[in-house]
Amino acid sequence: MPLVLLTDFGSADYRVSQIKGIIYKNNPAVRLVEATQDVPAFDIPTGAFVLYIAAKEFPQNTVFVGIVSPYSQKPEVRYLVLTTNKDQVFVFPDNGLLTYVIRDMGAKTVYQIANQELFDQPIKDLAAERIQGKIGALIASGYRPQDVGTPLANPRTLDLQEPAITDAKLLGTVVYIDNFGNGVTNISGKTANEFGLKPGDSIRVSDGQRKISAKFGTVYSDVDRGKEIVFVNNNLDMLQLSVNLGSFAETHNIKAGAKIEIER
Repeated sequence: MPLVLLTDFGSADYRVSQIKGIIYKNNPAVRLVEATQDVPAFDIPTGAFVLYIAAKEFPQNTVFVGIVSPYSQKPEVRYLVLTTNKDQVFVFPDNGLLTYVIRDMGAKTVYQIANQELFDQPIKDLAAERIQGKIGALIASGYRPQDVGTPLANPRTLDLQEPAITDAKLLGTVVYIDNFGNGVTNISGKTANEFGLKPGDSIRVSDGQRKISAKFGTVYSDVDRGKEIVFVNNNLDMLQLSVNLGSFAETHNIKAGAKIEIER
């Protein structure tokens, strides 16, 4: 099985080469693929979305190993091996990183990593990369998920505002801030169309703290430079909050996880 690695370590951190070494040591024949090492530090909502976008494109029988978790929370973190209905396997902390994967693909089985016989030190004393790197490598070599530990019900998911239309408002959540400062939401093009948004409409976007005037359009250049534009990203088919030749996130201090309302 290929093994896909996603972390917030950053490309220059020693942990990247360390976890790769742990993986290859436990499975020298593994085919290792990097999704990214550059999820913003501790940013679980962003990590969850990037993981979901990758998992949608990878085939069945792919193993994913992901580490995005504040180290101050480590004593409370459980580590999971989750198999989806797509037969992909995820070796992740139980902290919400699997939110979109679970909602889109379902959880066929979930086991907490608790088999001490697999480790030469107490699991509670090991860093995430040593736990997840080894288990991911073993799973990719054919080790059975049910042999890593005990069944676990109800893995944790993020508190998201699901897309909805209510009281003449379009509700959703900013799920990702891209490299250009655009705010990608979980509102699909279909839902935006059901709400009745049409190119040229003047709208207001609210995150509970501020109301931002914008125009609904189809491309950035529908507005002047520095002006707010909202449109459906045709690559993701999700509503996107943007500033033409600028950063919506920096201009309005919007982060992944922000709940929003859109009204005319």
